[in-house]
Amino acid sequence: MRISRLLGLSLAAAALTVGSASAENVLRWTSQGDALTLDPHSQNEGPTSVMNGQMYESLVTRDAKLALAPELAERWAPEGDSAWRFHLRKGVKFHGGEDFTAEDVAFSFERAKNKASDFKDQIKSVKSVKVIDDYTVDIITDGPNPILPNQLTNIYIMDKGWAEKNNVVKPQDFSAKEENYAVRNANGTGRKDRVAPKQELVGRQVVSR
Repeated sequence: MRISRLLGLSLAAAALTVGSASAENVLRWTSQGDALTLDPHSQNEGPTSVMNGQMYESLVTRDAKLALAPELAERWAPEGDSAWRFHLRKGVKFHGGEDFTAEDVAFSFERAKNKASDFKDQIKSVKSVKVIDDYTVDIITDGPNPILPNQLTNIYIMDKGWAEKNNVVKPQDFSAKEENYAVRNANGTGRKDRVAPKQELVGRQVVSR
């Protein structure tokens, strides 16, 4: 009798949970660690980078065998002794509909080199990014750096215009507990087959709307 009653209560609770989740139309996600921020240049930390990698993309990534693979760059090669030239994918748009161009790459590297960024040491050899045309950039280094592409897999690219519009030209100062628009909102180029058009960090949950 007691077992039957407990089973009935459990089934009722499960039904309420399913109904509530369906009614809210919210995707709930959990892991052993929390994503600290959606600002892609703030915290170089495992769960945070994995989460941001669902929304933002880098110039190069790694495939299933951990070999370097194209992402926002189609191809790249050394350019002289102290630069690498990256040829960018065409026709890419950010989730807000903005076109992806070389200006976004130059902006994102400058942002990632900011003193508040946890990624600045990964690209400390980068002196500047020179825009050649809308889909070509030269990444200038302070000397020969044959492993530069390996250091770029977590340098995510933001839309310059979106960052300026929302006053997030500089990354979140996490140590100062700063809040900015990029902490809880994202606008990346992540492929539509793996991410919803708009993402928002609500508490410790990423909500698709």
